Amino acid sequence: MKRPNPTFLKKAEGIKTSRKKRTLIIILILLVITFVIMFISTIASAQDRYRLMYPGLVGAATSTTTEYSKYQRPVHTTTETTTEVTTTATTTLPHAILVATPTPLPSPDDTAETSQDDEPSPFMEDRDFSFKPAGVQTATYQERAVYLEELKENIVAYQRNHPNIRICFDFVSLPSGEHLGIDELEPALPSGAMAIPFEIVYYDRISGVTGPLSEQVVYRAGDEGSDQSASYIAKTYKPGKGFYMRTILNYAIVKNDSIALNYIIEKLGGIDEAIESVNEISGYISYNDSVIYQDYRGKEFRAPGTISCYDMGNYISYMYRVFINNPKTNQRLINDLATSEIESPLSAAFPEDTRILHVLGRNTSRGAYMECAIVDYYEPVALVIYVEAASTETAGTAIATIGGYTRNYIQSCYK
Repeated sequence: MKRPNPTFLKKAEGIKTSRKKRTLIIILILLVITFVIMFISTIASAQDRYRLMYPGLVGAATSTTTEYSKYQRPVHTTTETTTEVTTTATTTLPHAILVATPTPLPSPDDTAETSQDDEPSPFMEDRDFSFKPAGVQTATYQERAVYLEELKENIVAYQRNHPNIRICFDFVSLPSGEHLGIDELEPALPSGAMAIPFEIVYYDRISGVTGPLSEQVVYRAGDEGSDQSASYIAKTYKPGKGFYMRTILNYAIVKNDSIALNYIIEKLGGIDEAIESVNEISGYISYNDSVIYQDYRGKEFRAPGTISCYDMGNYISYMYRVFINNPKTNQRLINDLATSEIESPLSAAFPEDTRILHVLGRNTSRGAYMECAIVDYYEPVALVIYVEAASTETAGTAIATIGGYTRNYIQSCYK
């Protein structure tokens, strides 16, 4: 038998190998083309979806329209001669604020001569409060970010130009969760503003059940403590007077009553148990912990009884979310905040028809004032403004001024 030509075998093997390589290359090219086509189609589909969901974001990074070019991000400066930014709030003296409960009180002689009915008086609920529909935002997301930075710059400039005032600030847009904090983690004295977190816990526990609201509390001798100026109950009634728990909850918010707040703490199981429940919502600074800090005069303190504006902003945000999802839980708390008898410094910063739900915590001996509010404006926002100052007028003006900066920010987003 004749043996095959080795040269022919090598050529045949080479042709076979070349065909395999060519086939693999063609298959790889087809796979790459298919992948590219699928990738481009996916991106295009996602772009269309994002354009529908977020029209203010898609394409904004490359936008060079004249309309947006006029918005420039503020530049941080280090000069000490920065001109203070002014608003209408700076020229408007705050109302009769930061003072003791304004409710008319009987004179001591009249109280002594008048017999007291110790039975609790019925509590009449006000009409339920509801938030108005939000406005239509006209600013893009980019513009809103620039406006928020301007708000921060204005407040920081106010701090820099008033070195003898200690200011902490926390802002939350309640519908979106947008947040701005300035020294919001610093220790602050809440005083009567602690009624907000304690009442949140109380209403959460009874979860809309009205039975506990008709429990009775009796004003006892000695409950007024050493300072009666912060208690409407102590200045109006003699020991032995009974109150429904609903009245006590109302007095702690509406009249900023210290004795009423103490009764709420008792109902929560005492201060330790109450604070433990409050910290489950937010506890960056626990009210029971001793914290070292310096006040507006540079004097150092180490004591419990402080929280942060960040915590208070979280309490208000939590309260709002619960109210929106289940109004029955804290409708009464919202009603009381809306009918506070302590006038808000923010009323000098926002239009007259703006609804301000608030508690104003006051520690006059330490020159400390904490305004905790929901401002129902173009959108509902939580505002926590803490000021330490040498006088009530200075503190009130600072709160009103910072409120004016915030008003300008919101207006810019909706007009």
